[in-house]
Amino acid sequence: MERRERERDVAIVGAGALGTLLASCLTRSGFRVRILIRSAGRAESLRQEAPLATPTYDPASLVPAAFVFLCVKSYQTDEAARRLALPLLALPTPVVSIQNGWGNLDLLKLALPGIPLIAGTTTLGAYWDEAGRFQTSNGGITLFAPWTAGAGKAAEGAARLFTDAGLHAETATNAREMLWRKLVLNVAVNPLTAIHGILNGALREAPALHALACAAAREAVAVGVARGFLASSYDPEPTIDSLLHDTAGNRSSMAEDLARRRRPERDAILGAVRREGATAGVATPLAAMLSERLATLEAERSSRLEP
Repeated sequence: MERRERERDVAIVGAGALGTLLASCLTRSGFRVRILIRSAGRAESLRQEAPLATPTYDPASLVPAAFVFLCVKSYQTDEAARRLALPLLALPTPVVSIQNGWGNLDLLKLALPGIPLIAGTTTLGAYWDEAGRFQTSNGGITLFAPWTAGAGKAAEGAARLFTDAGLHAETATNAREMLWRKLVLNVAVNPLTAIHGILNGALREAPALHALACAAAREAVAVGVARGFLASSYDPEPTIDSLLHDTAGNRSSMAEDLARRRRPERDAILGAVRREGATAGVATPLAAMLSERLATLEAERSSRLEP
């Protein structure tokens, strides 16, 4: 396949809200998208929201492609990497992780040696509302940073691809700091919106919840500084308020998971803060409290949670 033609081919792993949003945006901009799915239900959703995308159950059919965008839940990273290993090691293709949580890229590096890896964070929003309508917010920004040596040009290419699709994208140089800053926002917004079953904007309207969100974020900042993931301390409240303003009508991924009786990414977000805090000797009582409250809600619904 000619290189120019290959640059128009994109693979996506995971047909959840973000994967579906990307498939829709990219295909509308003329990219050829193949998306790895796990169920017929996901195929039906794609037919409605991204009809030009090609769903597939076969990982080998994803390559050749310019990029593979990994949009699965953090606890599905290891399984996804194992499924991708054979086709990607045969025809190396840059993999871009656009996932919540901490530790996903470490797993990918172990499973996919030699593959260019790129870290991605995004404030794009997508979810299915209670009536089953697909709600999206495309005004957010996506950042890309190289995770493995030599992946800088690939990160720039991923940003150009998003820009070509009409999405706001930029590159960063420090992937760990970029990911931890995103984790700080996840800690502030995701658990409380999930626990209380509210949209993001509601955190701005409830002073007690807003104060707790900011305090939990400051706790995560302290851990990041102590572990060397952040170059210096900062007050996350202005960034939190900006995010809540821009995504006021969105439902966080954790709130979406809990509402739909799916397993939330509690361990990859709050568990990561607790583990890294313990390593650094930084107390994390708020992360522990939020994690325990989420665990209680999960236990109450355990008989109805999807694997």
